[in-house]
Amino acid sequence: MSQEKRQVEVIYAVPPSVDAETWEKIESRRLSIQEKQITLISEIAREVISGLKEYYTKKATRLTLPAYIIIGIITAVAGGLTWVGKISGETFSFLAGSIAGYIISVLAKQL
Repeated sequence: MSQEKRQVEVIYAVPPSVDAETWEKIESRRLSIQEKQITLISEIAREVISGLKEYYTKKATRLTLPAYIIIGIITAVAGGLTWVGKISGETFSFLAGSIAGYIISVLAKQL
């Protein structure tokens, strides 16, 4: 079975009850309205994008600061335990490497 492809043809013709000069004014007005719509849509898109950028920048700062404080506390406690001799230097090195990898991955997402 073959399927027939139908093309929709749009014919822009001057209606018989409208003279050419009036039709030109109508089309001119329609085009100016479309230009205004495009301008408004692009302005709205710019505002939305800048608002989202600002929101996520503030959100990221609010979420990462406490995480960095906790990481700093964990590193300080692990350093103190290593100094006292409760955990080995290898354990501290592993912890420090894991923390450095975490920080690098978080910074990569923010940039």
